[in-house]
Amino acid sequence: MSAPVYLSIAGSDCSAGAGIQADLKAGFALGCYPLTAVTCVVSEVPGKVEGIVAMEPQFVADQVRICLQHFPVAAIKTGMLYSPEIVRAVTAELQGYTGPIVVDPVMIATAGEPLILQAAISVYEQSLMPRTTLLTPNLDELQRLLGTQEDIRTADELQQAALILTRRYNCAVLAKGGHLGGDTCTDILVLKDGSAHRWSHPRTQGISTHGTGCTLSSAVAAQLAMGQQLVPAVENALRYITKAIATSHKLGELWAVNHQA
Repeated sequence: MSAPVYLSIAGSDCSAGAGIQADLKAGFALGCYPLTAVTCVVSEVPGKVEGIVAMEPQFVADQVRICLQHFPVAAIKTGMLYSPEIVRAVTAELQGYTGPIVVDPVMIATAGEPLILQAAISVYEQSLMPRTTLLTPNLDELQRLLGTQEDIRTADELQQAALILTRRYNCAVLAKGGHLGGDTCTDILVLKDGSAHRWSHPRTQGISTHGTGCTLSSAVAAQLAMGQQLVPAVENALRYITKAIATSHKLGELWAVNHQA
């Protein structure tokens, strides 16, 4: 029996903790065959981004097209798309695709560096969001999409923010609550009908979270590619990333890598 196939359309992280490298690790660990279409090459390590080189939009589109033509792609995950031109090129290639699409709106690195051009956000909203099955913003991305300067401080406020985006984009939203702080992390899934599901787990202290958002969205895409419905797909993906964080190991003095065996 062949492994389910999903496609990651994302940036490359030279430290191999995030981006397509994280997507590959998560996909293989969960029993899928992950394809990749590279949008950008990023010179970075956890906590520091030194440079970003974007691929030509047509070349990104070519990668997406050839993957869809030659593989039975059962789910798609998008990560760092960076520019409005790349967003448009990717969206154009997805017009005929009928499977689930998980959008990780990679906008801000864990260390705070911007990973998207401002002009790309409105293109996201106009072209990609209407085709999205699940949106997976972290706290900073959630607030940026909302266009508010007010901090989200509680799980209830997180749920309300996710509900606003669900209604705006007509897609499910998984609001990641890891940046809320405290001893417990709460993640909230709001479905298109407005119903909500919450999962909470103890926070693992002293671990770099570089790449965890990429890993989580890829884990959801992998579960969807294997035929899971959305709620159990998210639940299984959260269980996977929680274990990955808790069992991570350090390489060198500065950072930790998720151990996803």
